[in-house]
Amino acid sequence: MEKWVIALIVGGGILTLFGGFLGIRRATRGMRERIGYLKNALDEAIAADKEPEKPRSLSSLESVVLPKLLKDFPDFNARIFGQRVRRDAKTYYESGVQEKVLYKDDATAEFRESFEDRLPDDVKDGIEVHRVSIAGYDNASRRKFLTCQAAVGYNDKTDVLREKRLVLTYVAGYADDPDSEVVGFNCPNCGGPLPAVGARVCVFCGTPFTAPVSLGWMLMDAKEG
Repeated sequence: MEKWVIALIVGGGILTLFGGFLGIRRATRGMRERIGYLKNALDEAIAADKEPEKPRSLSSLESVVLPKLLKDFPDFNARIFGQRVRRDAKTYYESGVQEKVLYKDDATAEFRESFEDRLPDDVKDGIEVHRVSIAGYDNASRRKFLTCQAAVGYNDKTDVLREKRLVLTYVAGYADDPDSEVVGFNCPNCGGPLPAVGARVCVFCGTPFTAPVSLGWMLMDAKEG
């Protein structure tokens, strides 16, 4: 066989091998690029999952609620009551940590009993109440209900920061026994129903009075929402 023919065959073989090598290299590079894209996407997803949650937003209707609330409860102090809401919100999650209901005589027996069956079970530590607000007031009936919200953060059992919005509902009432249920609003002299919680004179017998027993707000419900 002529040398030039042999050289042509060998040259063709080398070109074929080189072309195949280039094809493999391009395919490998394309695969590396795709793997790189997938890795970047996975890293971004992991980073987003680890990014701390932001405190929950709250509904605040204090400017609307307070005038109505103060009409019924002239001695109501929003700042002091806000401290109460903070304490109750923290107690909600601390009850989960200790696995028992920590509310005492400032919550109704019905709530304490129901809460025992639904304690938060993912709380580890780091409980922090960021802020609280008054979200609603219902005085349409003899019983008066006050709704508040709390933005609470805590570390769960996997050490991930969780942010929750807790809705707390309170009912106002006279209670002569700290462990008793809330009772109605009645004149201490004649027993007649009072037209307003903050009334100072009975409309039936004209007796002026202050609350014969402590007038307080009892926590009657708390839930995330």
